[in-house]
Amino acid sequence: MKKVTIFSQIAPVLITASLLSFGCGNKTASDNTETPIDTTASKPTPKNPGEVQKYSQVPSPGEMFSFIKQLGTKGVDDVSKLNSTENKKKYNDNKSRSLNFGVYSADLLFCSTFNHGAEALKYFVDIKKLGDEIGISTAINEQTATRISANIGSPDSLAAISNDLYFTTFDHLESNERGNTLALVMAGGWIESVFMVTSMEPTYKKDSPVITRVAEQKYTLDNLIDFMKKYQSDADVASVLKQLVDLKSDFDKIEDPKGPVTLSGKKGKRVLGGGTGKIGITSELYKVIVDKTSAIRKSITQN
Repeated sequence: MKKVTIFSQIAPVLITASLLSFGCGNKTASDNTETPIDTTASKPTPKNPGEVQKYSQVPSPGEMFSFIKQLGTKGVDDVSKLNSTENKKKYNDNKSRSLNFGVYSADLLFCSTFNHGAEALKYFVDIKKLGDEIGISTAINEQTATRISANIGSPDSLAAISNDLYFTTFDHLESNERGNTLALVMAGGWIESVFMVTSMEPTYKKDSPVITRVAEQKYTLDNLIDFMKKYQSDADVASVLKQLVDLKSDFDKIEDPKGPVTLSGKKGKRVLGGGTGKIGITSELYKVIVDKTSAIRKSITQN
């Protein structure tokens, strides 16, 4: 697995959150119909590439979902686990809005990846509203909605559009010194992606690549926590950080694979795929992680 900086990792989360908004599960009218490709979608270059190394590597939901798509895992047609857009009315403060901006972004990317294009528009509407409320409306505009509508039948294009949107949002938060908001958005997206993947594989199965991928999130959780600690003076960030540190205590019980682990960055961050052998997780530990992740996610989405 190649290294991915926080820019390319988190991007899909925020971006995706801007894509969906009408009816989940609606496919294109005909599988034989050629769908338009969004030629304007491209991966922008960060304004300050040198700053990238400051951040830990935290994979976006897009990376998780793309992996699941390659496996052909069952459950990708079930959108009932996504955070209902009906819950949006519950989010009346910066903490809940920022966390669920991340959650809805992950849900958007889920729909984008697994061809629930019409549902993407529904999520886009609420992401746009949340963006307005947390002060990042400039990153989510009508042009994005038009591009989404034009590419509903093209998952690859929707994902590319999501990346564009994410980078714009990320840059906005960074430029305006909104690191505390970014930390909450990242946390919401990370929790939602792990929750959705564990929902597809709710019980332990030996040698399951899905469960192995969940176990590998011990490294990304370490990096997410490191990033959030920079803003722990913020009470909202501190409260979520406490939940993630508690979850980390269980992830830390997972045995590392034997062999060398590639390190990157000034602080020697772990990079997934750097070791050899299999990461070890027991059925009991997997259940604890699934249950605790679900509980944290419920506290976020139900506010």
